[in-house]
Amino acid sequence: MAHSFDTFKVELIDRAYLRNDGFTTPRTARIQLFDIRGKVIVEYALAAPIIPEIYEAIGRGETVNLDECYLHGFSLTACRRFLIQDKNTVVKINGFSARNAVFETTFNIDLSYGEFNADIFTVDGAIFIGKELTLHSSTFNTNGVTFSNCFIKVDKFDLAQTKFGEGEFSFKNTIFDIGVKDFQDADFGDGDVNFTNTEFGNGDVSFINARFNDGDVSFKVARFGQGKVDFHYAKFGKGNISFEQTEFGNGRTDFRTVEFGSGRTSFNRCVFGDGEVNFEGAEASSGKVTLKRATFGNATVSFDLYQGKDSELIFERSTFPADVSFKGAILKGLHLYECQFNSTFNLHVDTCDNLDLTGCTFRDIVEFYTHGEPPQVKVLNLTGMRLLGILYLDWEINKIELLIYNQKETSLREKAEQFRILKQNFNNSGQYDDEDKAYIEFKRNESKAILKESISKNKISAIWAFPSFGFKKLVFDWMGLYATSPLRVILSNVVVIFFFALMYTVLPYIAKTHLTTINPDDPFFTKFWTAAYYTGITYFTVGYGEIVPVGILRLVADLTAFVGVFMMSYFTVAFVRKILR
Repeated sequence: MAHSFDTFKVELIDRAYLRNDGFTTPRTARIQLFDIRGKVIVEYALAAPIIPEIYEAIGRGETVNLDECYLHGFSLTACRRFLIQDKNTVVKINGFSARNAVFETTFNIDLSYGEFNADIFTVDGAIFIGKELTLHSSTFNTNGVTFSNCFIKVDKFDLAQTKFGEGEFSFKNTIFDIGVKDFQDADFGDGDVNFTNTEFGNGDVSFINARFNDGDVSFKVARFGQGKVDFHYAKFGKGNISFEQTEFGNGRTDFRTVEFGSGRTSFNRCVFGDGEVNFEGAEASSGKVTLKRATFGNATVSFDLYQGKDSELIFERSTFPADVSFKGAILKGLHLYECQFNSTFNLHVDTCDNLDLTGCTFRDIVEFYTHGEPPQVKVLNLTGMRLLGILYLDWEINKIELLIYNQKETSLREKAEQFRILKQNFNNSGQYDDEDKAYIEFKRNESKAILKESISKNKISAIWAFPSFGFKKLVFDWMGLYATSPLRVILSNVVVIFFFALMYTVLPYIAKTHLTTINPDDPFFTKFWTAAYYTGITYFTVGYGEIVPVGILRLVADLTAFVGVFMMSYFTVAFVRKILR
């Protein structure tokens, strides 16, 4: 395996080098690698082939085996000049292997415009030292390309517009030194792409417009340094994509308009630095994109215009110190489990079948809807949400009641809790009419939950649980909407007064009882209106005394007075509640 180092020293010795397969060179290269303090890390003894002889072998179409070789100044540009070819001629190489080799030059290590035809292309464990390592516009008609375990100490690594065939493309365990890494417009063929445990070092990394096709792609445990990481316009296919535990550094991370394909995409436990994270316009045709326990730095995170009509975007236990936005996103499901948002959160999506904010903590403004076209959401789950800021939405326009009742997996108690959260939120934002509506639904679901929980614990409790529930439903809900509607209480008072008046009129027909001053021979409606008058003065505790109940109607009169006091108190509470706000 190659080692990272700070400086190096090469000494050519006039002593033959014999490789295990019988390959011999007249000289041996002694290479020492030093750390930043000048201490020797490792020392190599490698073959030192004559470079023109390698060019001649390429010209004859022979397989090039440079394993364990020191190659000073090797370049396909120099090969073209040696073979007297035009500078744009594609150099065909029938087999290329340079395991544990060292490529070193003062200028560029040039493998551009090459056509590599072999079972596999490998530079496993190689070291590259120079200004630039370029494979620009090369074609690999191989069953695999291996850059694993390499150390690449160049100012620029150029893999732009390179095309790969079948088999795995691997940079596993490779270390890049400081410099630009350019994979722009690269086509990685039909095989898997493996950047597992790759150390990209400081400097910009570009995968702009790269094509990963249908193979699995892994950047698992990869580490990006200080610089921009750009996957703009990159396209993935049917394979799974893994950025698990990847560290993106403090530069801008750009996944704008990326097509994630139909496989599973995982950013679980990845770490984003303090640079902007941008997924604007990214697309996932199906499957899931997960960012479970991902860590975000102190910079904005944007999923604006994200296109995931048939896919789900899942976050879990992530903290967002800065602004987050999903404005205009189209999603099948957006799940934010137990996440924490410390700054502004724009949740004004375009469409989303299931918007799940279970257990989230919001410390600042959450904009679900303030103006424009309302988000088209079917289910909104606020279970366990801790709202320390303000959630902007509209009860009627956003059809909040329907969004919560569409939840199939939440209990009555959880629905009640969600309405309670909304009630408090509407109070904080001054939306008092919406507060009343949320409070009514909170009390309704709480009452149903108490009934259900009581019966589930003890079947016998149904004897008193149902009457209690019925009383609450009639008096607290239907008659006054839980003291949120003074007009409803007034109308209920009118109904109750006429109900008692009817009792005072009908009971004398079936029992020996009557109201004084009522003539038994009077018509029914005359008796009713006299009874209504008596009900009114009793109901409002006026009691002029010109009419007196006789018999069982005395008990009805007592009940009338009690109900009247109760209902007027009910009205007072509802009226004062409205006035005070």
